[in-house]
Amino acid sequence: MKDKILVFVTIPAIELEINVYIPTAKKIGSIKNLIIEIVEEVSNGIFKNDNCKKLYDKKTGEVLNDREFVRYSNIKNGSKLILL
Repeated sequence: MKDKILVFVTIPAIELEINVYIPTAKKIGSIKNLIIEIVEEVSNGIFKNDNCKKLYDKKTGEVLNDREFVRYSNIKNGSKLILL
């Protein structure tokens, strides 16, 4: 799992927290869409993708740039993110 890191994602809208391994070679926007798909499936459709969701760094509150690659971002192994 050299090219993947473990992140913890909180989804306040449905009071859910998940742990996900994400590839470092992908852009944050792709990772966000992957996480949304996982949450939609896990929530049995309660959580919907309205194409307005954003990922935030839980520690700083900053919105993560969808166009930035994970490896060049502040996302590290064990990072905590929020999906809103």
